[in-house]
Amino acid sequence: MVEFDPRLILAIFLQLISTSINYIGMTIQKKAATKIPKIGPDTGYRKSLKNLIINKAWVFGLGLNASSTFFAAGAFALASITIIQPLYGFGLIVLVIFIRFYLKEKINRLDIFGVLFGVIGIIVIGITARSLPEVSYTDMLDMFLDFRGIIFFAVFLSIALISYIVSEKTKKTTSLVFLVISSAIWTSTQNIFNKAVATAVRDAGFKGAFFGEAWLYTWSFVLLFLLVSIIGIIMLNIAYQQGHGVIILPIWTAMQVIIPVLSGIIVFREWQPATGYVGWEIAVQSVGIIIMLTSIVVLSISNGRKEEFSKTLSPVVDNGESTEVLKLNSKEDTLTQTELNNNN
Repeated sequence: MVEFDPRLILAIFLQLISTSINYIGMTIQKKAATKIPKIGPDTGYRKSLKNLIINKAWVFGLGLNASSTFFAAGAFALASITIIQPLYGFGLIVLVIFIRFYLKEKINRLDIFGVLFGVIGIIVIGITARSLPEVSYTDMLDMFLDFRGIIFFAVFLSIALISYIVSEKTKKTTSLVFLVISSAIWTSTQNIFNKAVATAVRDAGFKGAFFGEAWLYTWSFVLLFLLVSIIGIIMLNIAYQQGHGVIILPIWTAMQVIIPVLSGIIVFREWQPATGYVGWEIAVQSVGIIIMLTSIVVLSISNGRKEEFSKTLSPVVDNGESTEVLKLNSKEDTLTQTELNNNN
C-alpha cells in the first residue's frame, strides 16, 4: 500500500488550486475581452493596452493567472513534475463547473465524459504517487547542463522554431496546427523553468536564491520563464485570431502536460529505478496520464465548440460593440430581443 507523504498531498493540493485559478482567470479574461474594442493596429497598440488595463474584469483575470504561477511553483518545489503536471487537466473540470454557473451554459455529453475521465485519471495517478528523493538545486543545475538536458531543450525548441517557420509557409488549417504546436512548446517549457526557480527558493530561501551565490542561475531561469511565456502567449493569440478553438485548444492543452512530463522523465530522471518506482507503478502512472490526456482533449474540444458556436451568435464589429447578443438559456434576453424586433 502506498504511504502518502504530507508534502506530496500538499503539492497535489497546490497544483489543483493553481490549475483551477488559471482556467477561471482565462475565462474571465476572454469574457472581458469581448466587451472592449478590437485589439490590434486598427485601434492602436497603445490604445489597446489602455483598454485592457482599465477593464477591471480583464485585470482581475490576469491577476488570477499570475497568482496561479505561485501555487504551481509551490507544487513543483515539493513533488515530481511527472506527478504534478498531469493534474493540469483538473482545471478544465473546474472550468466546466465555473462556466455552468458563471456563463449559464449547459453541460453536454462531452463535458460529462471529460469530467469522468479526469476524475478517474486523478485517482489512477494518485494510487502510485510517491515522494521521490528530494533533488537539491545544485543537482538540478547539473541535470539542466547534462547532455540529456541540453539535447531535450535543443530538440523541442528546434521543433518550436521549425513549426513556426512551417506555419508561415503553409495553408491556413495546416498553418494553424503548426502555429499552435510552436506556441504550446514555448508555453509548456515555462513549467520546467518555474520548477527550477521554486527549487532554488526552497533550498536557499528567497534572499539566498535571488541574491546569494547562485543568483545568476536563478535570475537566468526567471528570464527564461518570462521569455518563453511571452513568446507562447503572443503566438497563441495569433492562433486565436486565425483559427478555431476546436483545433487550437486540444493541441495546446495536451502539450502542456506531455512536454513537462517528458522533461521529468528525461531531464530529471524521475522514473529511474533509483528513485524507488517499480515497473507496475510506472505502468499505472502512464495509464493515468493517458486518461488525463483523454479528459483534456475531450473537454478542450467541447470548450472549443462552445466558443465557435458563441461566435456565430454574437458577432462583434471592429469597435467592439456586439451587433446582437443571444443567450440560449436566458428567457429574459429572448423576450427583450423579441420586443426590440417588434418595436422596429
